[in-house]
Amino acid sequence: MYIQSQPQGKKVFLIDMKQEKDKVLANLTQKWIKKYIKDWKKILFLINKKWYSSGIICQDCGFVPKCSKCDIPIAYHKDNQNNFFGICHICNSTYQPFLSCPHCWSTNIKPYWIWTQKLQEILKQLTNQSSLIIESSVANSPNKLKKIEQQIQNYQMIIGTSLLNFPPKNRKPDLIIIVNADIGLNVPDFNANYQNFLFVYQTILHYDPKAFLIQTFHPQAYSLKYASNLDFDWFKKEELSYRQTMKYPPFGELAVLLYKNEIEQKLFNKINKIYQDLEYIKKQHNLEQIELYPTPPLIYKAFGKYRYNIIIKGDKVEDFLHLAQKTINFAKEGFQIDINPVNLI
Repeated sequence: MYIQSQPQGKKVFLIDMKQEKDKVLANLTQKWIKKYIKDWKKILFLINKKWYSSGIICQDCGFVPKCSKCDIPIAYHKDNQNNFFGICHICNSTYQPFLSCPHCWSTNIKPYWIWTQKLQEILKQLTNQSSLIIESSVANSPNKLKKIEQQIQNYQMIIGTSLLNFPPKNRKPDLIIIVNADIGLNVPDFNANYQNFLFVYQTILHYDPKAFLIQTFHPQAYSLKYASNLDFDWFKKEELSYRQTMKYPPFGELAVLLYKNEIEQKLFNKINKIYQDLEYIKKQHNLEQIELYPTPPLIYKAFGKYRYNIIIKGDKVEDFLHLAQKTINFAKEGFQIDINPVNLI
């Protein structure tokens, strides 16, 4: 199933991947790719994750191997010799690839959340042609950009990350395919919808191919619905309504107090103590508009240290912090303070 729109005369197809039975590329997408390759047309694939995959998952017990130092799944890459290796994208610890599940010893394991290198493999199998991957590690200097501009001319298929939200020089694709357009949409962060909207909106706005194919599991998400129609005004209206309901900026202030400790119990003890102190200050001064939420961040452990937040939300949060600092020395207690953060991750 797909939804078609034509904002500013551009053809945009929003493809519902829930109907595609675990396919990386929808049936409609595959048909368009084969046709455009046969006609010697140029295709740009955008996927907002580089390397191979987010991790592996056991199909029998659901186990996902994680970094021993950080609370994130081990990602998988291929080196220049086409060999797999695991890596943590926080601490850069490397791991040998798992041949079986460390939890139940099943060999029924597979990667999930396809990234650029895996997409390159799939396209090779589908078209028998090579594609070029462009990402920040190969395009972060003028000399590298110049070299890439020369390489681009030799490929019909280019795979890029958000780096290619804006057209590279001398490259006008005939078809643009956004794979996994909703990556990041379900991240528990007040800016998730905006970042998702921006990625798709800027792509459609700045390119002018014959068509855009946008693959998503959430075709009704307002960030994607309005981005695919280039409708910034309606997105802004719905986004502001959501933020007003949740008292997120600009309708309320935010601050994040982050604490880290290598010992988990000490982490809990410290968070509980400071939370109780803040609650006491809030009640003492009748500050009902202030909301306090002790909560773990998206990444609970990094570089061997456990992490926990106290989120402060409401009116005049900065004034409340100044008041609290008269009795709580946050720096001495080991807290980092982020006032008006760009995200809650």
